[in-house]
Amino acid sequence: MRRLNLGLLALAAACGGDPKDSGGAAGADGGGDGGGEVVDPATVPLKGSCPLDVRWGGFAVDSNPDYAAASGAVADGVVPIAVLTELLTEGECTIWRRENPFCDPGCGPGETCGLDGVCVPYPANQELGTVVVEGLSAPLSMEPVTPGATYFETGLDNPPWGTGELVALRTGGGAFDEAVLFGVGPEVLVPENLIWELTPGEPFTVRWTPPVAGARTRVTLRLRVDQHGITPSALECSFADDGEGVVPAAVFSALTEYGLTGFPSGDLHRETVDSADIGEGGCLDFTLSSSQLAEEVRIEGYTPCNRDEECPEGQTCNLPLQRCE
Repeated sequence: MRRLNLGLLALAAACGGDPKDSGGAAGADGGGDGGGEVVDPATVPLKGSCPLDVRWGGFAVDSNPDYAAASGAVADGVVPIAVLTELLTEGECTIWRRENPFCDPGCGPGETCGLDGVCVPYPANQELGTVVVEGLSAPLSMEPVTPGATYFETGLDNPPWGTGELVALRTGGGAFDEAVLFGVGPEVLVPENLIWELTPGEPFTVRWTPPVAGARTRVTLRLRVDQHGITPSALECSFADDGEGVVPAAVFSALTEYGLTGFPSGDLHRETVDSADIGEGGCLDFTLSSSQLAEEVRIEGYTPCNRDEECPEGQTCNLPLQRCE
């Protein structure tokens, strides 16, 4: 496993250069005299994701079968509808509901409706200077794209890291103090099956090839079956990365009872997540993930549709809700 020298990373960010240029490789392997703290991927603390009520944004590097990309944005506050309501938790799975706040009178330009029905300023994305990511297979530094102060890079190797290698992201200051966050390169996620057959009242099991011993990763499952609800609910599970995760029967049944509309979708992510405090009470996080989309999600007794011909005999397609009734 490759280790990183934080002194070299800090120097590269300060000078606007890339931390993998001359001298960077020696420091990353723990050699040289960079003078900074050497961080080991086996022991580096990973703080997990930010609580939703203080998450101002974050960065992610994701690898999927088609491409790898880095992206991110950090605002000066929390967008109200990003704060989800926990409806049910059992085992490693939680059902979350997105709220739909209503303000009367309506909010003006530059405002959004808060969860308490009062208009608040809409959080604005902030420039964080040059964002440098060290430890990938090729140099990466990102500048904010205006308007919008977003960061992204699509021309990455796939996957853009070595399995088990330490990756460090450093913001360049700007609106907030510099922050350093870490990740450990995930092994490519290989699910057993990407066609999910689900039955209300029964547990749902997902399986994948387990990683090498000592991996720092977990596997996150996300399932959305209420695509057009006014306050749609979704399921998220965080499993130990041991090759199998089970969605309890009661949790999946409850999810379908909250609403079934549109075409169900799901995905799996093998990931590490770190976070750091910023500003006055804010938080940003950094995710490294190897992801896979489910090719199809089938729910017994439910048929999504775009036209009547797709429905069972005796049913027609409710187009606004994209479901056979």
